[in-house]
This record gives sequence, structure tokens and C-alpha cells, in this order.
Amino acid sequence: MTTWDQFGPDYDFPEFSGKPQSYLIATTPRCGSHLLGHLLCATGVLGSPLEYFSKGRLRDWQERLAADTHHDLFQKLFRKRTSPNGWFGVKAHWPQFQQILDDASVYELFAFTRFIHIERRDRLAQAISWVIAQQNAAWISFHEPTQEPVYDAAAIANALAVIDAQTATWKQFFAAEGITPLEVIYEDLVADPNATVDRVLIHCSVHRDPTRTRPTDTPQQQASARNQAWAARYKKETATL
Repeated sequence: MTTWDQFGPDYDFPEFSGKPQSYLIATTPRCGSHLLGHLLCATGVLGSPLEYFSKGRLRDWQERLAADTHHDLFQKLFRKRTSPNGWFGVKAHWPQFQQILDDASVYELFAFTRFIHIERRDRLAQAISWVIAQQNAAWISFHEPTQEPVYDAAAIANALAVIDAQTATWKQFFAAEGITPLEVIYEDLVADPNATVDRVLIHCSVHRDPTRTRPTDTPQQQASARNQAWAARYKKETATL
């Protein structure tokens, strides 16, 4: 099991001065955004797009960077996590993004110029993955599971509803703001990671630079036979309702 420290120097770049160009990976839980973020980080030209907007991460970062306000915090993060060519990335679920969107002074700091929207075709598999992660706290393959998950049909149904609602809200936001995001599908990302990374590079008008490639550990798929068994059981149970 790899020791993972998202706050550590593995994701830092040489100190950046100035205002970066920013992009957002718009996501929902368990649809491959960690995988995509790590692959983009490994290019060395698209920053380190991790989950900076969650409330817990915001508190941790404020302590680590001795930042009194979110405005100060993100200015300091820009200096640490912007790649030398000037790109800063962040990934966020809708509730995380909304709290930034609601604070105009903070949102304006980013002035996002690119949006990437990642979805998963198999929503049931996504929901089951989320329920399992909620139970065993293994949110990424670098985490050791804390307990054995227990099948919970109600939790799966709730996860499906939340995923659908968040996805719809992202699409409403894009439509209202006149944004055309790059659409990324989880299953396509897993099938051909390099092709997906190339699409993102083109979307951001950035070229690969072999001299800037970073040795970044890549998250692995966590699904097992349990996930398939739960999916079969859920389909069977809901088909009889």
C-alpha cells in the first residue's frame, strides 16, 4: 500500500509567481476524477488537480499554509501547485464547488478558463463504489480499508439519486454560464488513459513536454467481485418492486 500524502511535496512544483490559468474537473463521487487528476499531474504541465475545495481539505490547508482566509489560502496554493507553464487545476464535486461559487471574491481568483466534466456510464457501479467507500473509508487505492462493507440497498438507491442530482446541477450550471466543457467518460479513461490525457492537453492548448513528466503514483481500480455481486443483487431486488 502506497503512503499517500496529498498535502506533501510530491504534488508541489517550484514556487510560481503571478496569476495562473485555472481549470476545473467537474465531478461526482467515484467516477475516476482521482485517476484523471493524477494522470494530469504526471504530465508536469497541468498543475496538481486535487480536491482542494472540500471543507476538511480547506481547514487542513489553512493550518499547513498558515492562511487566515480562503483568499490568502488559494494565493499560497497557486504558488505551490501551479506547474511552471502557468496552469493550476482543481477537481470538485458540486457541493464543494458551490461554496466557492457563492463567494464571489474567491471564485474570481480562479477565473477558470477550462472546464472538464467527467461522468460514469454505469451509474449503478458508481453508486455501489461510493457506498463501499463510505463504509470502509478507502476513498483511493492508496488507502487501507477500515472495515468489511455490508450490502445496503437503501444506501445504494440514495447514492444513485445524489449522483443523478449532482450531474444534473453541473449541466444546468454549464448551460446557464454558456460553458462547453470537455466531456470525459470514466470507462473511456480506464480503457485508454493516454488518449484521454491527450484530449485534455488539447482542450487546454498545452503540449506534452517529456522533460517535465513527473513520477506520480497512479490510483488503481478498487472494484472487486463484491461490486459485481452487489450490482446483480440490487438489479434483482429492484426488478421485483
